[in-house]
Amino acid sequence: MIIGLTGKNGAGKGEAAEFLVQSGYVYHSLSDSLRDELNARKLEITRDNLTDVGTELRTKHGAGILAERILEKIPVGENAVVDSVRNPFEVEVLRRRKDFFLLAITAQAEIRFERIRNRGRENDPKTYEDFVKMEAREAQSDDPNAQQLNRTETMTDARIINEGNKEELCEKVREVILAFNAENSTS
Repeated sequence: MIIGLTGKNGAGKGEAAEFLVQSGYVYHSLSDSLRDELNARKLEITRDNLTDVGTELRTKHGAGILAERILEKIPVGENAVVDSVRNPFEVEVLRRRKDFFLLAITAQAEIRFERIRNRGRENDPKTYEDFVKMEAREAQSDDPNAQQLNRTETMTDARIINEGNKEELCEKVREVILAFNAENSTS
């Protein structure tokens, strides 16, 4: 089974991915392909560089290129989690595998901003206004090769609202995966 994770910054995708890894899933991130590309170009790994290079790669090689690169790394039959699904074309590529399931992790903007502030990454927005601007840029675009989180979230198989603690999130993820497995074992 391949579980794709989508959601906006600070929603809890990383926590959900960590739980899945502890449950035996192999971790992959579409952002890792971008980090590899930035390293090869000797560019600093910043959110802006990741976004710009992602858009560039999608424009040159097709909007699903990051997902294609990841699928090449996932053997059939392996339980995998794919983090950072941010474009509808990535979903379409991942859906080529019959065992793919897209899960959205969501939370209110204020909660997500507080999480971002608390994690203290160097390139994260420092003010709520900057956070809102970043969100708008990543949420939707007329460019099919750019991040389109709003459209991607409409393609999910399930959605988890993550406004509590880590244990509550992990329990919700476990319940969704169990329900998905039960549904697919009867079909």
